[in-house]
Amino acid sequence: MKFMRSKKGIFLIVIVLLILAAAIFAKLIFWKSSYSSSEYKFSAELFNKIIKAQSEGSTAELTKDEVNQIISLYFKEYRKDDLVIKSIEGDIQDKTFGFYIPVSYKGFNVLINSQGNISVNNSELKYTPDYFKVGKITLPKKYVLEKLGEKLKSRAYVEGNSIMLNMKELPITITSIEVKDGKLLVTLEKKEFNIEDLLKGKFSSIRSVIGELNSFKSSSSEDGQVIDHVVSNLSLASDSLSTEAQKAVMSKMISIVENMRDPSYNPYSEESNVRAAYGKLSQSEKLELKTAVFSKVDTSQVNILQGMIEN
Repeated sequence: MKFMRSKKGIFLIVIVLLILAAAIFAKLIFWKSSYSSSEYKFSAELFNKIIKAQSEGSTAELTKDEVNQIISLYFKEYRKDDLVIKSIEGDIQDKTFGFYIPVSYKGFNVLINSQGNISVNNSELKYTPDYFKVGKITLPKKYVLEKLGEKLKSRAYVEGNSIMLNMKELPITITSIEVKDGKLLVTLEKKEFNIEDLLKGKFSSIRSVIGELNSFKSSSSEDGQVIDHVVSNLSLASDSLSTEAQKAVMSKMISIVENMRDPSYNPYSEESNVRAAYGKLSQSEKLELKTAVFSKVDTSQVNILQGMIEN
């Protein structure tokens, strides 16, 4: 009888320990599960800083806030099946760079975070993580990199212990990048940037994007969907402008994109009208217009804008 009571007591202790272990594990994995990234808006000051560094071929010193302004241009909330990647927020420590990524999976919220080193290698952005964590639980780095290697698309891939990102779609050329004293130092290749290049009627690049889409999508309605998306974002940019003169320039840009629904339309025919309207703007109006266009761009339009601003 005493033996049975002793055995029962040991069993209860084991159950209690398992419950405590599960509670501790849950607390660790759901650490900061309600984390929400701050909202960042691409600013005129940051735009000027990047353009200045590009025109001089010099180094731009970016704060954490400025880095996240740039990330906000390229990343929007991602949803697939039961997975929701709510945002990506960059984090700069003294000499390392990392990310906070709030995620929801089947209704459960967790915070994924990573810290590591960032550099440029053969015109590709290289991120070598020190760790990956879900909440406060450190995940096996090799396992995470293997899974990422299976999921990443052509623009990014895993090489050894690093994640490589193709930078060809960026409208700037980064020659070096490093973290120093809590700032991201980005050196840009010298290249003149002219908003006129954006307004010269080079909207034909949209057609190349449509062509790429249709090369692997059978629906002919994709043409209209791409144009609708571009028009929608340009309209949002127009709504943020201050003067009627700026909105007139944007209206002409939107009109050109709309007319591209007709395959025979020649966008270069409107070049002089757009340039003339833009030339009448003051310097502050031009800056605000540039910032509005770039602040409203999303991932699907990076190719389009890159094509517009290349000489």
